[in-house]
Amino acid sequence: MAESEKEKVQREDEVSLKFSIWSDEESYVRDVIEAYNALKGYEAISLEVVPNSQHEDWVNHYNDAYATDIIGIRGNGQLLQFQKQKKLLGLSRFIKESNLDIRNYGTMINEITCNGEYYALPTRSTCWALYYNRKLFQERGVPEPEQMTWEEYIELAERMTEKRTEIWGGYYPPWIYNIPAIQQGYYLLDDELEPTWESLELMQKIYASGSHFPYDRVKDRGDFCREDFEKGNIAMLVCGEWLANMFLEDQAEGIEVPEWGIAPLPVPDGVEAGTSIGMYQFAGITSVCRDPEAAFEFLQFLCGPQGAQIYARNGIIPGYSNEEIQAIYLDAVGTEDARIFFDAKRIQEQPVWEGYDQLTELFKEDACELLEGNCELDEIMERFQEQREEVFGKMHNE
Repeated sequence: MAESEKEKVQREDEVSLKFSIWSDEESYVRDVIEAYNALKGYEAISLEVVPNSQHEDWVNHYNDAYATDIIGIRGNGQLLQFQKQKKLLGLSRFIKESNLDIRNYGTMINEITCNGEYYALPTRSTCWALYYNRKLFQERGVPEPEQMTWEEYIELAERMTEKRTEIWGGYYPPWIYNIPAIQQGYYLLDDELEPTWESLELMQKIYASGSHFPYDRVKDRGDFCREDFEKGNIAMLVCGEWLANMFLEDQAEGIEVPEWGIAPLPVPDGVEAGTSIGMYQFAGITSVCRDPEAAFEFLQFLCGPQGAQIYARNGIIPGYSNEEIQAIYLDAVGTEDARIFFDAKRIQEQPVWEGYDQLTELFKEDACELLEGNCELDEIMERFQEQREEVFGKMHNE
């Protein structure tokens, strides 16, 4: 038999596994898959991309008929959702038999087990910071921001605001309203909610100061914060590390992006400098995977040093990190400021608790009511306490 015929027979025996992700991930995940398939010599992994706008519905209706072998998972809430539905395979056996050093995922890896088992590996790692428009600070002769408290941040935003020309000192996307509480280690499920109420009071103060892109406009444009920043009329923007990648992609497409810098996320009084929040995005092997061993081989490539280097070259912070990977990332984003993401003391954005996504959505709805001026803080406090009890009761009954 000719060599080409032998290769053809071998290829027919190989299984192409399907990997499902959401569209924000496509550019860098596709690069990883192309590298892996080139290494294997055939299409070992095919990619299914679910549009961002449809992904939540896709997750909520996910079932075995989707026939996905490997699945991208957005944060702890989805990880728990898939695990509870028994849609994921445990990975501890595979990890133990591999040469993957999970210490390179950092300390947050210790907080993502479910009943002592790993059901996914981190693909990338998020970290919040403060982006700023260098030109605006230079024009006003104001020193560029460094580590500040949240109160100092508001004062600086007021100083940078010029309403006549619609220059806003700050922009706070409508995603997480209790960041200061999380920086202190307090979550929405904790008995002690005072830091959470203080976070809401801070949000009220931010918008009452007149220094921020108005809430009635930002609440419907949260996903477009980078476009607002790129117009050049926002001095500071609270956002995650993914924004750096988006700026780079826009610049590559010929979009004009103001010269930007990165400062540490502001902290509450008394909290250690450099304290931020973040979490992992994941990939896991589904319970209907046709070849779990082959799937883990890809997962080890995606979530290990080889995939991490590709993520870093794309200006994305991978879950797996070491000095070499950090150097690749810093070179890709072109600013030493980005070292902030590696130096930060990150607090897990969400605890691994089954009902936490529901609490988060309820809290966001309540916060929106407050910031739109439809009710007072006392009403929100009372309402959220009642909503929490309902969620706790439902979880207990299940």
